[in-house]
Amino acid sequence: MSDVLFNPNFLSSQECKALNDWVMLGVENKWLDVGMSRGSDWKYQSRLTTRKYGDRFEYPKVVYDVFERITDYLGVHHLAKSIEGGGRNGVVVSYTMPNGDVYKHIDPMEGDRHVLRCNVMTQSADAGAELFIGGKKINIGVGDLHCYLPSDVEHYVTTAEGNTPRVMWMFGYQISKREFLQIKERAEDALAITN
Repeated sequence: MSDVLFNPNFLSSQECKALNDWVMLGVENKWLDVGMSRGSDWKYQSRLTTRKYGDRFEYPKVVYDVFERITDYLGVHHLAKSIEGGGRNGVVVSYTMPNGDVYKHIDPMEGDRHVLRCNVMTQSADAGAELFIGGKKINIGVGDLHCYLPSDVEHYVTTAEGNTPRVMWMFGYQISKREFLQIKERAEDALAITN
């Protein structure tokens, strides 16, 4: 996982449920809408997202509480919170239905800064929907935090299978690659001490 900072069980099952409840409400109210896949035009029906639709809703307090916990964990209060292309207040959520995927790509930089994305899967698909970063499969479970630079490394998600949609929350910052590597090393050292 050299490209990825990983912290298992970062969120509790109660936090995941609260976030998933909001997503279901968001799907019902069209706060999440069509995303992109495999380079198709952006009107792709098997993955919904808040990326382009941040003006339709306000996130609940639990979203900002989680963002603050991630910020505290990483010690990055000084960084701008951002995800290029939308979302709301640096947060994007993706709801990938069966047959949905995320095509192989590298995100654009934000000016001269990389995008640091700290993601938490709050609901897994029944099968498939496997995350690959830098050509390596990243095994993540519900509630696990994983942070990486999607503007520096190619990433994608395989096709979701079964009947259960995959829900991924993405919390974004702007950062230099050098600073991310320093933060990653510090966090991994601290995690090794606690284990």
